[in-house]
Amino acid sequence: MVYYIRNLIASLLLPPGLFFVLIVIIVLLNFKKGISYSEQRDNKRYISLVLIFLLFSLYIFSTYFGEVLFVKPLENDYAPLDIKGLSEKKSAIVILGGGIRRGTPRGEEVGFKTLSRLYEGLKLYQKSGYDIVVTGGTPPKISGISEAEMMRDVLIDLGVSAEHIIVEDKALTTWLNAVNTTGILEGLGYRRIILVTDAIHMRRSLSSFQKNWSYELISAPANYLLEGELSMLDFIPNGRALDNNIKAMHEWMGLIWYTFKR
Repeated sequence: MVYYIRNLIASLLLPPGLFFVLIVIIVLLNFKKGISYSEQRDNKRYISLVLIFLLFSLYIFSTYFGEVLFVKPLENDYAPLDIKGLSEKKSAIVILGGGIRRGTPRGEEVGFKTLSRLYEGLKLYQKSGYDIVVTGGTPPKISGISEAEMMRDVLIDLGVSAEHIIVEDKALTTWLNAVNTTGILEGLGYRRIILVTDAIHMRRSLSSFQKNWSYELISAPANYLLEGELSMLDFIPNGRALDNNIKAMHEWMGLIWYTFKR
């Protein structure tokens, strides 16, 4: 129940749910009956303010201006990892699940974010030979194998030996990814984690792992959202920018929430 309530609240606070909430507020204010002239005047003022905020939000969230505000600060601090030159230490490549798709014509399959993280982890594995940890559980009341088990199967299909893969199949949040994975690795004697997730997700992921891991932690970002080449179309509302900014706002909200985690 907590899982669904948390996701519902996040959906209403973030676009496009936020836009829907603002439109509902405008409709309720506009159709309010049995009020005095002064209250009608106040209502029009409120409606105007909400409309201005709605239009401003729509523009910012769906253009490159929003990406500069929300996406860039999350990705800028994390450069691609050059794994060469790392000191000898018992290390594990931890790949965080990024979602799977269920009920498609092919059945269950990993989503794009998960696949990009697996590809980054695979490249690191091929260069280092370090063991891999895949982490991700199954949401409540959902049948089928866990996200981590599906990730393991993909890695095996790509040539990774099953004996080099550790599966953590209970976590449903980034925080639990960190809690569960660090507990497993510390007990097995690992002293370095190379953390693989989307660049935009790295700040929140590192924060979660740092609060649960006493040893070395290295970021290995995958799937950067910001592109270097710009055109005039980037300053006109577009779906790509909206999608990127929604992802970024999810991370900022998560960072605020995880600030209180211990």
